[in-house]
Amino acid sequence: MLTPIAAVATLTLLVLVHELGHFLAARAVGIGVERFSLGFGPPLYERRIGGTAFRIALLPLGGYVKMVGDTPGAPLPAEARGRPFLAQPPWRRALVAAAGPAANLAAPVLLFAALFMAGIPALRPVLGEPEPGSPAARAGVAAGDLVVAVDGEPVATWEAVLRHLRAHPAAAVELAVRRGGAVRHLRLPAPGAAGEASRGLGLRLPAVVGGVQPESPAAAAGLRSGDRIAAIDGAPVASWSAMARVVRAHPGEPLRIRVARGPEAVALTVTPETVPNPEAGRPGQPATIGRLGIAAAEPPPELFTVRRLAPGPALAAGLARTQEVGRAILHGLGQLFRHQAPAQSLGGPIMIVQMAGQQAERGLSDWLFFVAVISLNLGILNLLPIPILDGGHLLVCAVEAATRRRVSQRLLETAQQLGLALLLALMLFATYNDILRWMGIYPSP
Repeated sequence: MLTPIAAVATLTLLVLVHELGHFLAARAVGIGVERFSLGFGPPLYERRIGGTAFRIALLPLGGYVKMVGDTPGAPLPAEARGRPFLAQPPWRRALVAAAGPAANLAAPVLLFAALFMAGIPALRPVLGEPEPGSPAARAGVAAGDLVVAVDGEPVATWEAVLRHLRAHPAAAVELAVRRGGAVRHLRLPAPGAAGEASRGLGLRLPAVVGGVQPESPAAAAGLRSGDRIAAIDGAPVASWSAMARVVRAHPGEPLRIRVARGPEAVALTVTPETVPNPEAGRPGQPATIGRLGIAAAEPPPELFTVRRLAPGPALAAGLARTQEVGRAILHGLGQLFRHQAPAQSLGGPIMIVQMAGQQAERGLSDWLFFVAVISLNLGILNLLPIPILDGGHLLVCAVEAATRRRVSQRLLETAQQLGLALLLALMLFATYNDILRWMGIYPSP
């Protein structure tokens, strides 16, 4: 029951933010707004304020802002107030078009800031066994070390450690770690031109299975959610990263694993499938690696701390988190366009509904974080220069401003029809992916 409620609430909030951006921008430049609707179809509630009919409609599948004079050839209603949209210069129409995506890009800053003020769980920087030969291993990092400072700056979360390392990718870093009640100072070398920003540091996460992909080597071997991988080929496994290193190094080779399943010890044999190595081409990296098809379980509560910030720092942290998530979205889009990521990873409405329900079940903070991420996605995608999207309107306004001529209505209609066809095709493909994901043919996100 929670899933449909969470899905409707997510969509309604995103649409409200987006359309409110268009509405406020239109009013700011004097363009009249006939109707502001949440949902489509027959109105359930409607009230007219200042010449605008505010409506809640039957079908909560989106929303729209109907502006005065936004339809060529249509007569202006007698009660219309404000300037007609199509009669405005390109800069005014561009401002209105950009305001919707801008609102979706700005909302996550406030949502993340609110979460930081309320307090969100963050992983403590308790380190696992470092990657062999990595800067962390050469520095003398040991499993169980707790990072307390980086270059003299106190840190309390794993995110803060990574942020500092990314900010100084080519410099050696001084780590202060607590080990056995004493604080030790370690010098972490620079990773080199082809190294990872983390420099071989990793969290000490237990090797507990959180999920098993259907029809994967793990599923075929009989691994289950909740299993703790205790040993591989007789060698004890201390952490998830240690287990992952062994699996990656043995593609296509049978591995004897011992798992703790409740009070029982279960012996299994699993053969990792051979997959391309995303880091192939870097020094020392093989072309292929092994993969089991499992996901890690949620870290234990003792690895978490609650981070609360004052309003000013929370707003700065909200902006930083928005930029971080936005860069990740753009990176993912770039990989799709360059065919470096599988098209099967593209998700549609079914996946969004499922994830909205899952995040709502985990709590309000997780759901608001999810809303912020989807809002960023919506804002970025709407800025793509595809006719019928806001980015397409911006492109038209830019062409008209450069040529000082209006784009013909016939050309606009043709472009919008093509844009609509492209969007429908993408939606159908994403829904097809969702269905295969639901059937277990594709892995879940």
